[in-house]
Amino acid sequence: MEEGSGLRRRGRRRRRKDGLLTTGDMARLSNSTLRTVRFYEEEEILRPTLRSEGGHRLFTKGELEKLLLVTDMRAAGLSLEEIKTILQLRDSSKTGAHASNRVGQFLQGQIDSMRQKVQVLQRLQQDFELAAQVFAKCQYCNNEETYPSECKFCGVMDKPTTLPRTVRVLWSLAGSAE
Repeated sequence: MEEGSGLRRRGRRRRRKDGLLTTGDMARLSNSTLRTVRFYEEEEILRPTLRSEGGHRLFTKGELEKLLLVTDMRAAGLSLEEIKTILQLRDSSKTGAHASNRVGQFLQGQIDSMRQKVQVLQRLQQDFELAAQVFAKCQYCNNEETYPSECKFCGVMDKPTTLPRTVRVLWSLAGSAE
């Protein structure tokens, strides 16, 4: 074998002529790990097209697209079972109309759930941002004698009803009278 004729030349990975992707390619292109790709294959979410002469699994670009969708769905909070369901709805339907109706209904349920989660995340983000502003005012407080029992009298936290919920709960000011 010629020197430098391995898989890497000038820092680039040589592509297969058939366009198929190895498990390593799948992991790299999806910003995942080898373990993640293998896990989804074991769960029968990803299916290699064939194996190389050396026994390596080879995937189509369509399987890479599926992996990217699956990793996005997982990041959005969908369970493995929900992901499997959505991927199997088409194959378990008798007609295109039946499949599209089932997939559409499932997706609508997910959309509704995501809207609710987005509302919660926005509410928490706003509360956390306000709490961070309050805590920034407390960063120079070094009074060991009065912390935390006297925080509610310090001037920063002396009006609990105007404080973000996060501050009230973490500093045990929830339900405190003004």
